[in-house]
Amino acid sequence: MLMTPAPVQPGGPPLWIAGMTRNAALRAARFDTHLLPQGAPVIVLEPWRDELRATGRDPDDYRVGIIRSVFVTDDREGAWQQIRAAERYRAGVYARLFDETPDEFTAFDPSKGAIPQGWIVGDEDHCTAELTAFIQQYGVTDLCTWGGPPGLPPSIMNDSLERLARNVIPRVRAAVEDVGAGG
Repeated sequence: MLMTPAPVQPGGPPLWIAGMTRNAALRAARFDTHLLPQGAPVIVLEPWRDELRATGRDPDDYRVGIIRSVFVTDDREGAWQQIRAAERYRAGVYARLFDETPDEFTAFDPSKGAIPQGWIVGDEDHCTAELTAFIQQYGVTDLCTWGGPPGLPPSIMNDSLERLARNVIPRVRAAVEDVGAGG
């Protein structure tokens, strides 16, 4: 059973901290919050869990969220062509921000073992399999996806979001619950 640590206000929504560094992960544990890990698990996810355990708390009582974009389509190559320009723009914005800090981040760098945050693009079977494996591997409890990346008309996302909500998410939930129940 998940608890709701550190609500914003009594009875209100839980507080989350996003972390790209070990210090950010430890801060999230110190403030008794859920975590949005961005980077290598050894840098952001494991220290948070270890600190919770070291202070008598159970990481299973907390939530782990991540932003991972999903585009459900039967035309994987064609869909990716539409999304690519928007993603290049977003990556450029992040690159400029990262260039201006002395901190070294593992976020968004697969060569450093970062938790994947790139797009999952494919048909319903592919997206279900990828999301299920991802959730199980990293212990993700909450997933955010883009309703539309920067510069992409929202109408391009409509069919994908409909298929994600109606056909993929129920299958992912069933698969994750089945594994959680020992099935």
